[in-house]
Amino acid sequence: MWSLILWSLALAEDAPLDVFEVDLLQRLVEIETPEMRRLKASPMFWLHIPKCGTSFYNTLVHLPGNCPGWPVNLSVGDEMFTKNDPKCFEAEARRKCPEWCDQRLLHCDWPPGDTHQLLGPETYQSYEGKILAIFRQPEQRFLSSWYDDVDLFRADPWTWACGTNRTPDRLMDMEEFKARWRGWATRQLVGKKNATQADVPMALERLREGLAFVGLQEEWSLSICLFHAKFGGPCRKLEFLDTRPGKSGASTYDTTILNGWVDEMDRPVYAEAIKIFKGDLEKFGVSHEKCTACYEEAGLDLSL
Repeated sequence: MWSLILWSLALAEDAPLDVFEVDLLQRLVEIETPEMRRLKASPMFWLHIPKCGTSFYNTLVHLPGNCPGWPVNLSVGDEMFTKNDPKCFEAEARRKCPEWCDQRLLHCDWPPGDTHQLLGPETYQSYEGKILAIFRQPEQRFLSSWYDDVDLFRADPWTWACGTNRTPDRLMDMEEFKARWRGWATRQLVGKKNATQADVPMALERLREGLAFVGLQEEWSLSICLFHAKFGGPCRKLEFLDTRPGKSGASTYDTTILNGWVDEMDRPVYAEAIKIFKGDLEKFGVSHEKCTACYEEAGLDLSL
């Protein structure tokens, strides 16, 4: 049938069939639908960078079809997941993924406690073009780790969030903390815990070519709206909830404690993430004004 249609249109255009076919395919790519983009990005693989928004899991599990067994109004921060151990709630939520979710559409991390995976060679090859991530200004992400969950992030030796004994032998000082946690977005992107500045070009390449979605923690509402503009599905109130607010209560941390230090590995990655994010806002026509329908659907008033 398609051959007949292409042939008829080619005759009408008075152009060679092979040239016309290429042109038509290019036009079809340009009118790609949210459903097509979603299938292309399935199974979705969430690259969860620490302190960049655990709440994003709500968006993924509530995208229609991803998790048919997931209760309609259940948030990843719900008491169901926090009652046994508040710090282990994400692992508890992910534990339900194989039971409640369709793994053809959403990747389930296993073991569920491995919530901040590294994109090793095999993982990246398997999920290239299907990876989704939220990024955050590097020094702000770093300080969020420093101030929150001190017994986890600053523990030496490192302790597991779901471990039975989380009393650290000691807490790292700032210089030790910098050595451990600098460049963590870069490390996850290239799949190396010991990544260096030399790995940044690979991180940038994977960010540009391997990710199906890039959001910004600082632009949460726009990121959620962009996600739905790109992949479809309704906007829901629980997607805009902060399931893990920082203990300091600060939305922006004072960086003077860093004495001028900056995360040189992650800064180029964050700059590229901003570039991709802004490009997608323009490509998909997303702005606070144009997201009014999404915000209203979610029962929010964020159209500032």
